[in-house]
Amino acid sequence: MTETLHSEFVAQAVKNPDATAVHADAGSLTYGELNRRSQELAERLVADGAGPGVPVGICVERTPDLLVAILAVLRAGSCYLPLDPNYPAERLAFMVRDSGTRLLLTTPASRAGCPAGPTVVVLGEDVTTEPGEAPSAVMPEDTAYIIYTSGSTGTPKGVAVRHAGCVAMLAEMDRVLEGCDLSGVAAASSVCFDMSVMEIFNALCRGGSLVLVESAVHLAESRHADRITHLDMVPSVMNGLLDAGALPPNVRSIVFGGEALRRKLVDRAFRETGAERVFNAYGPTEGTVFCSFGPVPAGGTDEPTIGPPTSTARVYVLDAELRRLPAGEAGELFIGGVGLAHGYVNRPRTTAERFLPDPFLDGERMYRTGDLVRFTEDGELRFLGRTDHQVKLRGYRIELEEVEARLTGCPEVREAAVVVRGNRLVGYVVPTSSVPAQDGTQQGAATPDGPRLDAALQSAVTARLAAGLPDYMVPATVVVLPALPLGPGGKLDRDALPEPPAPAAGADGPRTAPSTPTETALAEIWGELLDLDPAGIDVQAAFYDLGGDSLLLVRLARLMTRRFDRRVRVPDLFSFRDIASLGRWLDDDSGATPEVVRSARQRADARRAALRGRGNTGR
Repeated sequence: MTETLHSEFVAQAVKNPDATAVHADAGSLTYGELNRRSQELAERLVADGAGPGVPVGICVERTPDLLVAILAVLRAGSCYLPLDPNYPAERLAFMVRDSGTRLLLTTPASRAGCPAGPTVVVLGEDVTTEPGEAPSAVMPEDTAYIIYTSGSTGTPKGVAVRHAGCVAMLAEMDRVLEGCDLSGVAAASSVCFDMSVMEIFNALCRGGSLVLVESAVHLAESRHADRITHLDMVPSVMNGLLDAGALPPNVRSIVFGGEALRRKLVDRAFRETGAERVFNAYGPTEGTVFCSFGPVPAGGTDEPTIGPPTSTARVYVLDAELRRLPAGEAGELFIGGVGLAHGYVNRPRTTAERFLPDPFLDGERMYRTGDLVRFTEDGELRFLGRTDHQVKLRGYRIELEEVEARLTGCPEVREAAVVVRGNRLVGYVVPTSSVPAQDGTQQGAATPDGPRLDAALQSAVTARLAAGLPDYMVPATVVVLPALPLGPGGKLDRDALPEPPAPAAGADGPRTAPSTPTETALAEIWGELLDLDPAGIDVQAAFYDLGGDSLLLVRLARLMTRRFDRRVRVPDLFSFRDIASLGRWLDDDSGATPEVVRSARQRADARRAALRGRGNTGR
């Protein structure tokens, strides 16, 4: 049998059909059930036209159905295009249109958010048709999945990754993680992020169990958290979870990736969790998840490297003339080998610019990463920075030019720049002077007074951006400047962009002060988390608008549970935007669950019942 991304899963299912493959709050599936359901769906997809070279979109919420869909697409011979139901409709529609996707898998819960155009197959609704032709044989060079990454031209670009690269990636994980307990692998990454490939298939192709959660911030809330033995984690997310004391109790190994890893965090991971082994992995999507991967020992003093090159990757550190540099000298990282992607979907020019002929190996290609590195004397790679304006934020790759293009496309904005401050994107805008405010003045008109915040302008701009960009690409703060700072050559000087002014709660309008003891207590907690004066917090201001994020919600849930002696979960907090609504919920003497939470739990119960029903009927 030809080795593919999914072939080892099939072998595991035949060998251990009764072993649990997926644990989730919405239900669990054994290997046998997952095998049967994905095969039945694959046959349906083949009848609908799936096959090699045919992308199939997957717009499914994070239930076991997501794994059924991914495996079914692969078994049908197609490649899967992950479509996160939480992404803006405009971005989902672009990905479908740009990739040429004509077939899409979804569920009743996510169908309404699916882009128009493709033929839609709804899991659990559509009647299974008679099987057509058997799926075509999948070859190592066939595309396994297409993941869209941020693009410097203002639009995302799809990376087509081969089965051969995926098989090599899994083999390399076997080598590096030998001896680790992979019986419970957390699946917390969005399927639009290639770390998800490492999570899902490292478990399912090696006989372990996946613990599927909505996101990393939901890890501690999972009913199966104590089953998790292995985590793949972005450093900034790990810091937030450690701050909140919200890590699963039985973690024994951790792989970091997606961002620069610091020694301080490694020390915390060893000290504050049960982890016995910690690893650091590096690699662009174009290289199939990672191209360097190695252990980070406890008790070290140096900052971690990004590990040695993997045994399947060709790694070069080159100068501007594409000449090799010796250990210790900084240069640009180029990668080749079996993990190299086909290129960018429908982007021949961009593919030619980034995927170059390998000057050291006739007939092969190498990918220009844009990362500055140097080899250590021990043969490991040390990351030094970027040659361009690409950044990594919580593991997601962001081209700042794409966000800037979206910002300057807003009618309120004349010029824009975007940088990363801490763990957040900050936008700097020079506003137009032609957008009248409601009072007749010029909204956000440029002034010589330096940087300032404008709540109305930020609200208008971020609303426009949120319609086309995923949340992680929308600036958390928008700073108004009279002009962007320029260097001697007339180009933007990003280093000269000022720190954002401190938010002045309530300064842009009347403030609604706390009116109950509960609201007062909540204001104190928010002030502690957001570094704000509790007396200045408007109880009707949204947590996110004041600088909050999903990781802080984990800490907020813990603080509220202790303060109010009432169980508060992260999913509950997603239902409330401000202190006023939180206070009403906490003060409800009846203990009744708000309708939005009750409805969500009823849907979850229905999904669990449906899963149990399918299992009982032998499907």
